[in-house]
Amino acid sequence: MITITPKQDYDCDVLIIGGGPSGSGLAFHLASKGIRVIVAEAEKFPRDKVCGDGVSPIAVNELHKMGITEIAKFKEANEITQVGLFINEDKVYIDLSKPEYLPLHARVIPRLVLDNLIFETAKNAGAEYLENTRFVRYIINKETAITTLKSGDRSFEICSKVLVGADGSSSAVARQLHGSKSSDQFQLLGLRAYYEEVNGPGNRVDIFFSKESFPGIYWMFPRGNNGANIGMAMVSATIPHRPSNVKQMLQKHIENNKEIVARIGHGRQEGKILGWPITFFNASSKISGNRIMLLGDAAGLINPLSGDGIQYALLSARWASEVLEDCVNKNNFSENQMYIFRKKVEQELAYDFAFSHFLVQFARNKHFSKLWMEIIATLVGRAKKDKKYADTIAGIFEGTYPSYNALTMDFIIKSLLQGGVRGVDALDALTKNPKDALDFPNQFLTAMIELLKRDNFYVDDQLKWLSSVINKGLSVAGHTLNHVLSKKQ
Repeated sequence: MITITPKQDYDCDVLIIGGGPSGSGLAFHLASKGIRVIVAEAEKFPRDKVCGDGVSPIAVNELHKMGITEIAKFKEANEITQVGLFINEDKVYIDLSKPEYLPLHARVIPRLVLDNLIFETAKNAGAEYLENTRFVRYIINKETAITTLKSGDRSFEICSKVLVGADGSSSAVARQLHGSKSSDQFQLLGLRAYYEEVNGPGNRVDIFFSKESFPGIYWMFPRGNNGANIGMAMVSATIPHRPSNVKQMLQKHIENNKEIVARIGHGRQEGKILGWPITFFNASSKISGNRIMLLGDAAGLINPLSGDGIQYALLSARWASEVLEDCVNKNNFSENQMYIFRKKVEQELAYDFAFSHFLVQFARNKHFSKLWMEIIATLVGRAKKDKKYADTIAGIFEGTYPSYNALTMDFIIKSLLQGGVRGVDALDALTKNPKDALDFPNQFLTAMIELLKRDNFYVDDQLKWLSSVINKGLSVAGHTLNHVLSKKQ
């Protein structure tokens, strides 16, 4: 008996939901290889997205590979060669180094411009776009991914070999894949305001640390000839309380920070303060499956220390293109084949993300904010004296170096341990008289007893927090051990 299998007609090989840096980046790579791509984008280009607008040297390198750094609009963007770190009354300006393997320094590019550059580049490579088109739902069959889309009042279906969710932190594709929204334990809150006619250098990004917003940062990034992006990112769920009016926090920071007041001068705010949720990586969440994959913010590929997602959006787009090209060539889109992408993400980012999550989880407990402010003050103070140390700090915040670069013994001794106890001025004293360090256990025990006496200690929350810190600490220890062993091989 002869069995005839009907030939499946596909609208495209790959359907991508979302035309931001990850979606359009993937579309460019696939279309350049002759793979049929359709991108469904909810808005019409050029369109804006709320963001800090910082593009790290590693992200710029990905744009360089796409030919975007040769476009005039890119060349108009602010080149960042210096970072300023501010805490209390102290500050340091750090000149940014550039590793030889990276062609260019960081840039500040408004998303209105950046996303349009990648979109146009992908279109020129052969990618097809459906603008003003929203995702509704998907169904995965044995041979197809059938996705329902809506444009205006019209609903229709696209039949593809694979579906990619690149629709941001509030990804509808991810929500259907996971069966629920992400927990706020894995979420940052971001806000930004644009200002015009401001003063100050156009080549420096400024980072501000404050006990009120910690764990989180404020920033002031140059934009164009005399504009600025002023914003903040902070952890959504903190102990003992959650932030309530974050817009008011940002507004007060802008009004009361003398450095920012001086920079704004007679400048003016352009538009409203806008906010957005940023979901960072949950190691237990799926980012791939049978005929489906998540990229960039939709996969939680966010640096929880800085809120930067553009770097990981562009990197994950290239990694995904390599996996999907192989899938298309083999006509194999099984869960096991697609899992190669997950393994690549873990290989490249798991160690860095584990360490960053550990720091964020530890700092989530605001009872220890004073300790963290002392540690950061130590970082700033030491950076003023030690160029190599300063380069490590700036590189971590800029995204050039992974955060686990701070795990060197020299860095830890200089900053976290001794800095948290005594501050910068005590470093030399502790070296000359190690007996002074013996006072630390007594001081720490006294502080913990006082903490336990407080009415707002919330024992259940504290135990959950401690358990999470221990789990994330063990994860970091495991990655550190693997890192050390791999270097010895």
